[in-house]
Order: sequence, then C-alpha cells, then structure tokens
Amino acid sequence: MRPVTAVPYLAGVCLAATTVVALDVGMEARPATVAWPSSGVVPSTSSSPPSAERSAPSVDTFRSGADLPAGPAFPEHGAGTWHVVPPSGKPGASGVTYAVEVEDGVVLPHGDDSFAAVVDHVLRHPRGWAGRHAFRRVGGDVEPELRIRLTSQRTARSLCGFELPYDTSCRIGSTVHLSTARWFRGAHTYGDDLRGYRVYAVNHEVGHFLGLGHEVCPEDGAPAPVMMQQTLSVDNDGLASITTGSDQGVVVVPDGKACTPNPWP
Repeated sequence: MRPVTAVPYLAGVCLAATTVVALDVGMEARPATVAWPSSGVVPSTSSSPPSAERSAPSVDTFRSGADLPAGPAFPEHGAGTWHVVPPSGKPGASGVTYAVEVEDGVVLPHGDDSFAAVVDHVLRHPRGWAGRHAFRRVGGDVEPELRIRLTSQRTARSLCGFELPYDTSCRIGSTVHLSTARWFRGAHTYGDDLRGYRVYAVNHEVGHFLGLGHEVCPEDGAPAPVMMQQTLSVDNDGLASITTGSDQGVVVVPDGKACTPNPWP
C-alpha cells in the first residue's frame, strides 16, 4: 500500500505498488505479468485467510484489520486480462469516463453486474466524489480515463506489491485494482459491514486517481478520513506499527489517536 510514480492525468499516489510496477498496466488488453518474489511473503494457494498460515496474530493485529478476516471462498486466480462489464442505459453527457471491468476467470455468485452496481452507486452518491467530480460510465467501445477492475487475489498481490504481507487493493496509473480477497471478506476494521468496506475501497482508490495521498487519524474518536489506510488500521498507533519501514506516502505518528471506520469522503 505504498505510492508509485504519478501519472500525467490527475496524478496521485497509489495505495499499493512495488517499485518494479512503474507503468500503467491497465491501458492495454494484454495479460498482466504476474511476478512472484524470490523471497518474502507469497500468498497461499488455499482459500484460508493468510493469518491462519502465520503465527496467531495478536489482538492489536485484529484490531488494526491488517489480516484478512475469515469468511467465504473467493477467486484466487485469474487470467491477467480483463473484460468490460457493459453499462445499461445511456451514458451521462459529461464527466470523467470510467469503465468497470472484471478479470477473466473471476466468477461472481451474482454476476459481473453485482460488482458494477456497487461501483456505480459509489461514484454517483452525493456523499462520495460525485459531490466534487462528475463521472460517466462507458463501455468497451470507448477508451476510458479511469478503469475500475475486480482483480483476483494473486494478480492483485503481484501488481499491488509484496512490501506489506497483507491483501490490499491499489491504483496504478489510471487503473484501480480491487482485490477479490478484500471484496469478498472486507477488513477487521469494518467487522460485518462488508458493504461499507466495499464503498470505502472504491472511494479510497478513486481518491488516489483524483490526486489524493494517504492521511492519518486527525482526532481521537473522529470518523477516519477516506484516504486513511483503513484496511490496515483506523488508529495511528496500529497504522504506524504495521507500516514501519515502508514508504506509504505519509508520516504516521503513534500518538494514540483512534478513529472510527468511515467509507465516504
């Protein structure tokens, strides 16, 4: 969940990427190069949460939400290519054009439209970025300014980086990759509120596309900024501990401030 090189259009900070991923992998319909590190943390091939494969996490780790919660099975593998989910109805007249895409090989219980419906809801909601920016969904016949993709766990791990040993989503260039691991299971910080977490994930990554970087908890008991890395923690002590030694684009001071989960800007 660390920054990558900014892009010319609405340059911003990426939630997670390795230094080797400095190109926009989302603009061409070719297989993504999935490179696993020769050492370090490599995702499991099982559907068990990663925490089960390491030593039992502490209460603080669960409080931070860094480990993937237990829950239903999710698509771990994909083809490294994506297909556009066709929009229904007429597109808007103006706004940032975006396409909703699902990785080939990823099968959703209620179909691709269930993923697209959440993305559309978030980008059109007045509590979201729609209050400041207009968005217009397009199909495969238009080159979009933004791509929002549901990406399998293994592909997301490879593209978003191995610096932190947790499942995360990321924005690389003008492409948002939402990990299936998190889309299906959420984060400990959100508890049973999976829908709230999904709203947060879309808003956070699109925020990076709009040029915003990471933030920290500003005041004890306040709603967490949507640009805080809430997947990992909603308190500064936890976030500082988890991200020690990695460049996340923000200095986190362990000052005891703890926020509450908040999915909206």
